[in-house]
Amino acid sequence: MPNKFHLAQYTMLPVTHHSTATWKHPRNMKGGYQFDRPEVWQHMAQVCERAKFDFFFSADTEGIYEEYQDSYKPSVRYAAQVPCFDTATIMCWIAAATSKIGVVQTTSTAAIPPYIVARRMATFDHLSNGRAGVNIVTAFHKSASKNLGVQLDDYHHKHDSRYNRADEFMEVCYQLWDSWDKDAVVENVAGDMFADPEKVHAINFKGEYFDVAGPLNVHRSPQGRPLIVQAGQSTRGIEFAAKHAEAVFTIQRDHAGMKRYHDKLKNKMIEFGRDPDSCKVFYGLQVFVGETEEIARAKASLHNAMVTDEAGMTMLSGHLSHDLAREDPDATVAGIEVSGLQGLIDAYRDSISESDAKLREIAHHHGVSVSVPQVVGDAEQVADWMAETMEAVGGDGFLLSPAYIPGSTEEFCELVIPILQARELVRDKYIDGTLRDNLLAF
Repeated sequence: MPNKFHLAQYTMLPVTHHSTATWKHPRNMKGGYQFDRPEVWQHMAQVCERAKFDFFFSADTEGIYEEYQDSYKPSVRYAAQVPCFDTATIMCWIAAATSKIGVVQTTSTAAIPPYIVARRMATFDHLSNGRAGVNIVTAFHKSASKNLGVQLDDYHHKHDSRYNRADEFMEVCYQLWDSWDKDAVVENVAGDMFADPEKVHAINFKGEYFDVAGPLNVHRSPQGRPLIVQAGQSTRGIEFAAKHAEAVFTIQRDHAGMKRYHDKLKNKMIEFGRDPDSCKVFYGLQVFVGETEEIARAKASLHNAMVTDEAGMTMLSGHLSHDLAREDPDATVAGIEVSGLQGLIDAYRDSISESDAKLREIAHHHGVSVSVPQVVGDAEQVADWMAETMEAVGGDGFLLSPAYIPGSTEEFCELVIPILQARELVRDKYIDGTLRDNLLAF
């Protein structure tokens, strides 16, 4: 029998997520919900919590993609992950409406100094009672770099240097989170001592990129540090994840890509002296499920037909930080080198099913799900596919990408979760403890 695996919910609040069809789908925002109000996202998180998901995740970026046709206007027109809410704000609303599920926000190492990130996440871990996670990314597209005042030649076009800086960024955060001992807060009224100053330490960090004195002005949080999440796809990104991550989100179109990524990450963790089970690999997955296979296929067909090539080209250009309007849409992706998500273009090259696909076909796939694989079928078929995939690739779980809100998540949790729980493939209850405790429970 396959090992038990984990589940998490992907979002990129509040409109597009992975599908350029979401905002115009007839089932989107049913029930009177509004995309720019917190109630729908609180409801989704509560649905996931009842289904015992590990965490609710939201991606983020600091600008509007302006690579395609050298303009931000196509992104605005097609809602290519814009609008995009600040995750540090919206995830507090979600944490307040839940009590067990982990809540993972995203921050860029280029956007905010490490002291601010360490302080923000320590606060969030306190307020969520040990359920905080942070997805660490580096700014990768032109607009974000310009909005953050980052010199493109020094940062954006040097893919590996972003991760060198991120390594140092994380070391600063670790030292700040550890700058308060576990027992520093004593609340000794008789001795007039709230916290023992001998148990609060300056860090005096001086590195190539950062100079931080410390200590942090927030006491040690329930987890000590938030759960570290990462989504590195490239060779250098995988190396960064192998050093730091406790959960990794990856987009792989087929079993071969999933297994290749899984093995590469786990082997690299061993090289760094880490227990490979201390980081869980989540594969992106877009599910269309119905009471019958026919119903599910009708749902998928309706959704996929709503995606246009232009919308896909717009979002893919932003993710690759490369203007695909300059490329032949009937050519393959062979030979394209990009400074953005290089691992994404590598995955398209390596995919057996997409190796000879034309650029316009790949762009359409990208607009459908950002190359996250679709699984279509009745509940038993979906559960079978998930179990067989885990057994084949050796992974740890799935990050579910919604096609329409909140119905995609509701349908999966109503139809598929009971089958997975009956087969003992996913948890049916949380253990007492933090997000990290639950993630590492199996």
